[in-house]
Amino acid sequence: MVGLREQQGVRALSLATDLLLYYAALSVATLSRWDILTQVDFVLLQRDRLLCVVIFLLASIMLGRLNLARLTDRFDLIYHTLVALAVTGVVLVTLLPAELRMISRRELVLSVPIAACFLGVWQYVSAGMISRFTSLHRLFYVVGDGDEARRIAAEIANEPSAFSDAVCVSFRELKEECQRLDATLGPDHASVKSVIICTGDAQESVLHELLEFCEQRFRDTFVHPTLTNALLLHHGNLMPVAGIPLVRVAGEQSSSPYLYAKRTTDVLVSLIGLTLAAPICLVTAIAVKLTSPGPVFYAQQRLTKGGRPFTIYKFRSMRADMELKDASGHVLAQRDDPRITPVGRFIRKHRIDEIPQLYNVLVGDMSLVGPRPVWKEFYDQQREELPLFDRRLVVRPGLASLSHVLGSYSSTPEDRLRYDLVYINTLSFDVDLRVLLSTVRVVLSGRGAQ
Repeated sequence: MVGLREQQGVRALSLATDLLLYYAALSVATLSRWDILTQVDFVLLQRDRLLCVVIFLLASIMLGRLNLARLTDRFDLIYHTLVALAVTGVVLVTLLPAELRMISRRELVLSVPIAACFLGVWQYVSAGMISRFTSLHRLFYVVGDGDEARRIAAEIANEPSAFSDAVCVSFRELKEECQRLDATLGPDHASVKSVIICTGDAQESVLHELLEFCEQRFRDTFVHPTLTNALLLHHGNLMPVAGIPLVRVAGEQSSSPYLYAKRTTDVLVSLIGLTLAAPICLVTAIAVKLTSPGPVFYAQQRLTKGGRPFTIYKFRSMRADMELKDASGHVLAQRDDPRITPVGRFIRKHRIDEIPQLYNVLVGDMSLVGPRPVWKEFYDQQREELPLFDRRLVVRPGLASLSHVLGSYSSTPEDRLRYDLVYINTLSFDVDLRVLLSTVRVVLSGRGAQ
């Protein structure tokens, strides 16, 4: 727990310092105004500066600038800070009309290079200081038995600018080391270390076991891709260490600072959505009630993050007296399913039946974007057949998902899991935005509905 508190304190201090330096840059940029003493309302100017700071804060979080590994990487940290500054400037100049703000466009433009200088110098120095904290000094366990694994460990350990240590171990040695650390220092000690998997063309079953173990025990898990893998992996997760290309495949995605901004967005959008959709919900409720006997809503137990059960709500689209069940307790809808009512077919085609799930998003059982929630019986069955099915529960289930916008109701469980694993491993604001925009297209077209 001491290590976790130290990490949180470093994150908070780093963020507070960055916000103060950005505010200072805005103040310096104000000196370029010739009318500063005659026509400037300093109360409104202060309001605009605080708005700039808030947007910079949100941009920093959404870009993952507070990633613990990034805080100790000088150039990666500075790069993402510059991107956050650019995003802030563009948002303010384009979305906030000049007549509504006291801060001038000149100040906004000048503040970017000034803040880049302030923050660049500070972060170059602070990355070295942060890396000296016990919980933030990176230790990489390089898992592999070959010469390549030993080379990677040696290059990381011998590169001063990496601020890291590395040791080459086998999978068996890694498990023994974790057991020893648990006995002497407690489980939190292992959770702040990172793993690099360098097993080449190891068997798939071995990789599954290794990935599952590493995700539960370590802060970050990386893969050193083979030349063939390098053609297939997404560059967005690429993170070089000591000049060695690594691809993040698990770890901090499920505990990223972006999740705080994601939850805030969930609450705001669900509140707005429920308000705007109220007339549609009223018409749908009346249509469901008048066209088939039974309740308006259909409630069912599903699993959310961490395996916690919750009740999901939908508008009823099937006949109340025709619910079919198999050994797992449920039967998925099929094409031309006789259980679906005429009204139900329409609301399923345009996803209107899922509008009540905005309530589940509002209360925190679900998110706007994530893997679709499953019932416990289906989960228990699939986790035995698909080794990585457990990983769907590291994030909140979603109202929209990759399998919704790219797949269909007839997609196999294996293909749905592939979509979910890709989403979890690339969790970001950019991915969420793309899924939401694609969902609008699917809803309007009715594509993929049963």
